[in-house]
Amino acid sequence: MSELRLAYPACMFVEKTDITEADVQLMGNRMFQNGLSCKDDVITLLAIEHSNSRKTNEWDDFFIAVLSKHVRAMTDASGRLPQEATQWVRSMFCRGGVVASRNEFRVMVDVIETLGNGCPELATFALEQIHHAVTEGEGPLARSRKGIWATISMEQLAFINRVLAALGNPEPFSISDAEALFDPAQNLYNDRQATAWAELVATLTQPEPVAA
Repeated sequence: MSELRLAYPACMFVEKTDITEADVQLMGNRMFQNGLSCKDDVITLLAIEHSNSRKTNEWDDFFIAVLSKHVRAMTDASGRLPQEATQWVRSMFCRGGVVASRNEFRVMVDVIETLGNGCPELATFALEQIHHAVTEGEGPLARSRKGIWATISMEQLAFINRVLAALGNPEPFSISDAEALFDPAQNLYNDRQATAWAELVATLTQPEPVAA
């Protein structure tokens, strides 16, 4: 990101103390009126997202809408999100394998809710991010304090249920349902993926068989 020299007015927004509703309107009418047309547009949007400025709620809505539309545009002729697109999301949204901001995670959930079973790799990644936040206490979805046992916040549960509903699971999980899938002793195993949670994710997100 540091290699990109931001042009006006993008450079101004990155340095601002506050991003106001008027600023968001200017971005929509001038900077991104045609959406995100190139990689530099995406990097500019992410640079503003990760700046230290205080941001109005309108920024969150704008960021999610514009970026999720850009990701959805990567679908193939069958309406599925290719694996390369999920890899692109990973490379752009993550730092050290962990999604960098709550808004970037919300973009993924928005795409999943729109495409449903058309983006199994992205759904898998989103659920892995929630699992990591619960068990490791890292990332924007993590609780402020991590205890010995894996516990799930209402926000984390809401994200789990939104993803599962998009994948066709009509019955929402309760806190106890979800926590039962997290093995509190998983660090004692050599294979950290051999958990009930991983098995559930694999079942729900496996690609549908192609008709002969």
